[in-house]
Amino acid sequence: MEQSRIKTFAYYLFAFWLLWEWLAPLNVVSDTKNIQVFIVFVAFYFLLELLRVPLWLSVCLKIGYLFYALNDLFFHAPFLSFQWLFMFGEEAVYHLSLIRHFQWEDMTDRFRTFLFFLMLWMMCYLVQYWLVKQKRIWLFLVMTFIYVAVLDTFTPFSGTGAIVRLVGAGFFLLSWLHYERLPAAKQPAKWLVMGAFAVGAALLCGYAGPKLAPQWPDPVAFIKSYAAEDREQDPNQFAVKKIGYGNNDSRLGGPFIADNTVVFTAEDEETHYWRVETKDIYTGKGWDISDSVQVKTFEQENNVHQWFENSVEKKQLAAHVRMVQPASYLVYPEGLKTVHASKDIVFRMEAANEKIYPTDRESYLVPLQEYELTYEYPTFSIEKLKVSPPVTDEQILKRYTQLPDHLPKRVQELAQQITKQAATTYEKVKAIEQYFHLNGFAYETKDVAVPSRNQDYVDQFLFETKKGYCDNFSTAMIVLLRSIDIPARWVKGYTSGQWVDETDDGKDLYRVTNNNAHSWVEVYFSRIGWVPFEPTQGFNNPYEFTEAESAVESTPVPEQQQTQTAPNRTRLEEQLQQDRLSSSPQQNQERLLSIVNWKSVLSLTVSLMVLTILLYGTRRKWWPYITLLQFKYRHGGDTFVKAYDALLRHLKSSGLKRKEGQTLRQYAAYIDNWFGTNEMSQLTQLYERVIYKNEIVDQQWEEVKELWENLIKRIAS
Repeated sequence: MEQSRIKTFAYYLFAFWLLWEWLAPLNVVSDTKNIQVFIVFVAFYFLLELLRVPLWLSVCLKIGYLFYALNDLFFHAPFLSFQWLFMFGEEAVYHLSLIRHFQWEDMTDRFRTFLFFLMLWMMCYLVQYWLVKQKRIWLFLVMTFIYVAVLDTFTPFSGTGAIVRLVGAGFFLLSWLHYERLPAAKQPAKWLVMGAFAVGAALLCGYAGPKLAPQWPDPVAFIKSYAAEDREQDPNQFAVKKIGYGNNDSRLGGPFIADNTVVFTAEDEETHYWRVETKDIYTGKGWDISDSVQVKTFEQENNVHQWFENSVEKKQLAAHVRMVQPASYLVYPEGLKTVHASKDIVFRMEAANEKIYPTDRESYLVPLQEYELTYEYPTFSIEKLKVSPPVTDEQILKRYTQLPDHLPKRVQELAQQITKQAATTYEKVKAIEQYFHLNGFAYETKDVAVPSRNQDYVDQFLFETKKGYCDNFSTAMIVLLRSIDIPARWVKGYTSGQWVDETDDGKDLYRVTNNNAHSWVEVYFSRIGWVPFEPTQGFNNPYEFTEAESAVESTPVPEQQQTQTAPNRTRLEEQLQQDRLSSSPQQNQERLLSIVNWKSVLSLTVSLMVLTILLYGTRRKWWPYITLLQFKYRHGGDTFVKAYDALLRHLKSSGLKRKEGQTLRQYAAYIDNWFGTNEMSQLTQLYERVIYKNEIVDQQWEEVKELWENLIKRIAS
């Protein structure tokens, strides 16, 4: 008995080690943190199984640990108060719609962690079943080898130590499990010594023996160079994106598909742009933001940031925003004055890009689904714009006239040519804005080029393709303005959306979808502030300019942006860091070196491995039904013989193996005794007539087919 307990303990120890080999690399190859929480869960699972805790109690304890870990990592509420339970309930309800629409990337870290715990629970059960009960671990060990090898090849993770451990402990375990399955195994000590010696000798020879230099080229470099060459030859080979708001704008270009998913609705009094953020660094391929840690904080009244000078005529208006899903940032009009939400919220604006985050007083993000706001709607005087003096603020000029050193000279020459007849800054801005409407530029979403490695995004659009969408037009206008020292910046958000109805209080109700994602231009004028302009074909500036034709409500046309960032309750500092990482040119450049990034490959590989283990472990439940479908509509010929052979295979797989020297009739009697029927004997008699007398039993097969199906179903039950 004592020896049996020691062996069982050793099995569970090996099982824990195998899963630890899967978890350990996650610190290096992913942004998963607190790996020790999952390792402790695995150890806790096997400890409960080793102690043979009753199933109901074991499940309760595992669930308790799971939710305790989730609360400690994310919810930060007293565990016994069960506040975390209500928070998790809201989280689960929110994710039902994401799962229904297959929006896996929009899941929050909290729910991803919950799903990871469930997957880990399943993995623990499968390893326990195959190692402790079936005494077989070859398949899982091979998959672990593949997993470590893939990570070692395609990620910064070094798998040398893991491979050595897998070869040593893994092959010793295989040797011992083989001994355990031997029918007359009576010398365990001798087998252990011989197994340890054989594995140790193999490791020693492998370590001490001569080693050839790599015979194949590095596959990572080969794949990256191959993908880069393909895009160099055909820049249009670029993943088709779905329109919507996204953080990463470091690589613009390429086609997109429309998406009518509603993002929010708004009750409003005027049409205007809905801002999310601005960006100021043009890289030659896209946009990035300046490094800054400054955050401006306000509660309800925005008394920390001003968009317009006092000389601008303004009227105060109100709007009511309802997000379809809670968002961790505000959509707001330029000129925002106050924000009112039902929760106790502190609003924090990142100074570098004017993106506003709702947080609690401890700086944790609080995604909002509904809020009211007031804003100042400007009317810009053309006369004041014309007499606005050139900008002399060195800080504004340095930041908002930045251009990359490698910008082609012909871009600046074009800007000078367009504005050579203009006398004032405003006239120069309007001349460049109108240039896109009068010189053959076309709005296009499908056939949109991507600049090659040595090609500038704006230069390609201005001189080669002359077709694109809002990102092309707005970026090109800003670069032309900056080329002649006029400060301008890139703004992204949404247009006013589609008018739906008029509310009872006289406001207009608008529906804003991902198709309304948009980018536009803001130009800085001395004594006035930031003024929006619209160069994109098919769009009109929604703001009023006196002494000019009134602006027409914009007709939304599908625009390119990435998928909306999923709400994520985390600290503001972490969110800002994630936003910067996702908009990093270096990160995006690496991502573009291959159409599918390594994280996707890794996720797919792990998912396929888990699915393979799950399917293999449950094959006795589902494979018999595949066999039923296979023979359901087959008739004639040798159908019965093949069906009978398939039945024998299923019986063997389920553990009802035919013994050596046992006749078919004896085996059939054994099966009938096991299931309490006489169905196997009837089928066997018919089978013997076919085999030994060469009888044709097509009609009889139709009569006994139900008996065969009953046995197959009994095996699966």
